[in-house]
Amino acid sequence: MREKDTQYILDWIAIQELVAEYGQAIDFGRDTGDWSRWVNVFTPEVIADYSRLFDGEPVTMARDAMAKVGGDALAPFHRVQHATANTVRTHFKSDTEAQVMAYADVAHFFYAGGVQQEWTVVIRYTHDVLKTAEGWRIRRVMLDPIHFRGNPVGLDFVKGKRLV
Repeated sequence: MREKDTQYILDWIAIQELVAEYGQAIDFGRDTGDWSRWVNVFTPEVIADYSRLFDGEPVTMARDAMAKVGGDALAPFHRVQHATANTVRTHFKSDTEAQVMAYADVAHFFYAGGVQQEWTVVIRYTHDVLKTAEGWRIRRVMLDPIHFRGNPVGLDFVKGKRLV
């Protein structure tokens, strides 16, 4: 376990900011089409494990490819809002590696028949983070859906289905 000195506190704060930025940068990317903020939270190569939501297996990719992942998954929604809770746990494995668990309520807004709909998923994120020359970055993200609320068509949308 790391000594809880000034550097520990600075690293802990930087990781808290990184976890908050993960969700806020997704929202910004959906709103503006500019996914550069989101891409910047990752190491140059990232393991994206969204298999608990989308099925399949974790995928290793260049961080720039994450922009397409986010853009494609959120295309049917006109707004998205990540309400990220305080980090549940930050476990430092070393001075340059940690694992972080955080919860988020993620609301997805869309129109069906001219009426705004909402689909919300409560998520537990597990981030493996690495201290790099750029600062703390996410090396591996795992999304674990806990609960769904609202119009279940939203889940179909993130899985690539569309209304006709």
